[in-house]
Amino acid sequence: MSIYDNIYNCTSLIINIQYNMLVRDLNNIVDSIKDKNLKQALELCDLYENKENKYIIFNFRGAIHLLKKDLNLAEASFLESNRLNEKFEDPIKNLYLLYLKKKRFKQVLLCANKLMKIDKSNHRYNYQLAFALELNNNFNEAIKYYKICIDFNNNDKKKSLNNIGSIYLKISKPKIALGYFRQAIELGEDKIIVNNLLKCYIKLRDIDKANLYYKKAQKIDKDYIEFIFNKVEFLILKNQIKDALIILEKNKNKSKFLISLLRLLFNVGKNDEGKKLLTQSKKDNEQSPDFFNYFSLRLLYDGNFEDGWKYYEHRLAKKINYFNNIKEWAGENIEKKNIIVFSEQGLGDCIQFSKYLIPLTQIAKNVTFVTQSKLLNLFRKKIKNLSIDVIENCKNQKFDFKITLGSLIKFFFKEKINNNESLIQSNRVNDLKWKNKFSNSKMNIGLVWSGSFNGTNEPYRSIPLSSLKKILSLNANFYCLQNEIWDRDLDFFRSTNLIDYGKLNLDEIASIINNLDLVITVDTSILHLSASLNKETWGLFSLNPDWRWGEFNKFNPYKSLNIFKQKTFNKWNDIEDQIYEKLKKKLTLS
Repeated sequence: MSIYDNIYNCTSLIINIQYNMLVRDLNNIVDSIKDKNLKQALELCDLYENKENKYIIFNFRGAIHLLKKDLNLAEASFLESNRLNEKFEDPIKNLYLLYLKKKRFKQVLLCANKLMKIDKSNHRYNYQLAFALELNNNFNEAIKYYKICIDFNNNDKKKSLNNIGSIYLKISKPKIALGYFRQAIELGEDKIIVNNLLKCYIKLRDIDKANLYYKKAQKIDKDYIEFIFNKVEFLILKNQIKDALIILEKNKNKSKFLISLLRLLFNVGKNDEGKKLLTQSKKDNEQSPDFFNYFSLRLLYDGNFEDGWKYYEHRLAKKINYFNNIKEWAGENIEKKNIIVFSEQGLGDCIQFSKYLIPLTQIAKNVTFVTQSKLLNLFRKKIKNLSIDVIENCKNQKFDFKITLGSLIKFFFKEKINNNESLIQSNRVNDLKWKNKFSNSKMNIGLVWSGSFNGTNEPYRSIPLSSLKKILSLNANFYCLQNEIWDRDLDFFRSTNLIDYGKLNLDEIASIINNLDLVITVDTSILHLSASLNKETWGLFSLNPDWRWGEFNKFNPYKSLNIFKQKTFNKWNDIEDQIYEKLKKKLTLS
């Protein structure tokens, strides 16, 4: 959560005029504005305006209109003041505030850049630029300028530390965020930072620390809306679902609470209730991109692709745009055009959806696909009309069109794609190396029981390792293929016979998978890697899986994937029993 309130208060604008000979005679206007005698202030503007002070008078008029809540007239006046004198900072600062109020974040950024051109050494302008960049989802640049503010060691230092922490929370890096929040609170405890620390510990599932900051936040302001939302998240963490639902229901008129309520209803299996609420809420949330993002996922899951793809464009990942000056492809003829496709989501998404590059290569002159460096060596080379690279090597190239991989799907998802045309492959040299390391005396099975700690819909899509105890007792070689071991699993993990290969890079993991007999995995990137390599894969899914496992999965499904879906919310015993019996039978026949 960034600190809007600590930038400026848009409703009580203070005019900062550096008085000189031109403005001494204008004190009456200033006094009238301060006394909120706005009619008189406007009359005085007309009375005192002359050629020399016109740019100042228009800034006054803008301030008066802003106080009158006539935002359009205020904007026009500030713009005219800026046009008359581009070096006059006040109207630019006021436009910054105005555009914040209107949530026109591109214009906020434009104003911030103008102020920086006037005075780069102004710590406040650096802070405003950082905040504007954050609002435009340019997180790396935002962090850069927040750090400059921290180096200034001024009144914005605490806010800058807090906002950097907030950015890391947004991009699911709570461990890094925690360090910045801790530094911020050393400069003074307030309800914003205390609640951010509470949120951080909830994300890290540290119940003891979360409880400590829960009590602090409650004592500071139990009615603070961010505390109420954090309280809900804390109740969910402690599996107090009924209590969480009650609070969410009371606050469902607020978009954030509504989305959390919808997500929880579907997670616990109250689908009819969730669908009814989703439909009822659509009209009242037309200005909420987050609502429409969630709405799109439900539509796609249920198979309403026409509306689903339209609202899917509201996803946060779509806003992170690396090629701002290139036109987005909307289905035009590109027979003689070059198009760049970039993966904007997770590793699993990139692996799964890369198959839709194949039909694109058949209608474009050339396709360049930008992928994560971790995946680069997993893609087949020498494919006609297709080149695959990392973003650093593509920034200065020229392209006619761009499109994100997530947006590309809607053009080709109904086309039949040969399962043998997967772009994913393992390295043959690595395959042979690993082949010599596996014993054939027992079946070799890869296992993934949890995804990224801060992944989508966690912790519900992951299984406590101890819940698979019966499966691990079977006479087979089991290999851990996941990179991260949650704290809750560490002790049991150390007591098992699991062979840990999870810290290897994905190139090696791909070759390991190619030499296994079976991979058993929850919904993670390893599932997509294994199934793309056409290895027999058993997927373990929660009661409310990701949208791609709904109706969408009927188009071009993985041929080697066998799905086991949870029957009761947060209960994995049925799936464990199914896997145990099926695997025991398979071991008997092998």
